[in-house]
Amino acid sequence: MDPLSFTEQTIADHVLLITLGRMLDNNNAEQMVRTITQAQDRGYTFIIMDCEQLEFLSSAGVGAILGTIETSRDQGGDIILCNVSETTAHVLQVLDLLDFLKVKKTRSEALAICGA
Repeated sequence: MDPLSFTEQTIADHVLLITLGRMLDNNNAEQMVRTITQAQDRGYTFIIMDCEQLEFLSSAGVGAILGTIETSRDQGGDIILCNVSETTAHVLQVLDLLDFLKVKKTRSEALAICGA
């Protein structure tokens, strides 16, 4: 997989899984925002971002998540990160976002929140 690419998979009528590549940065953050926004417009209230392959998360990548999360929450859902590496968790911790974001260890735990 291209390090900047990501894939989308419908899990349920209201749940979209996005599997990230190795990087979420200024090169693909705008595409991520479009993908999430379009999914929200199509009725996906929960978006799971599987970060298992993610090695680098820039401020633009964080902004892509933060800029779209309120829409999901306003619709009764959320954006949930799972399989987050220690490095990515450290970035989120330094930015004081671990209490704001929903972060789960596994995809199964993330799916349980969504009722899927």
